Amino acid sequence: MRITKQRETILEVLRNAGRPLTREEILKKGRQQMGRLGPATVDRAIREMTADFYVVGVEFPGQPRRYELPAESEHPHFICRGCNRVFDLPIKMQLPEINPPSGFKVSGGEIIYSGTCPDCA
Repeated sequence: MRITKQRETILEVLRNAGRPLTREEILKKGRQQMGRLGPATVDRAIREMTADFYVVGVEFPGQPRRYELPAESEHPHFICRGCNRVFDLPIKMQLPEINPPSGFKVSGGEIIYSGTCPDCA
């Protein structure tokens, strides 16, 4: 995959955000840096960068899909119930040991905390 000026802008937006962003947030912040950044360009770039693991998609129940840069290790997230923004928590994720039903194979898990962020508190 070629890193174009548009893709570099999207990567910079994600680096500067420090938290997972929705497609709409990426587009809005990207246009602040590159005024003519189009929605189709953002969609195509996100799709290709996700396929090549430059960007990781994260999904939470009742929330739109968000994107972030790959992290060094799995980490939990915090969802603000006021503004619906999602934040990374800089702690090591410890999933509890479980006994899955017969035939089930566990391949991962997610820990999500919720409450209000400082802007909404």
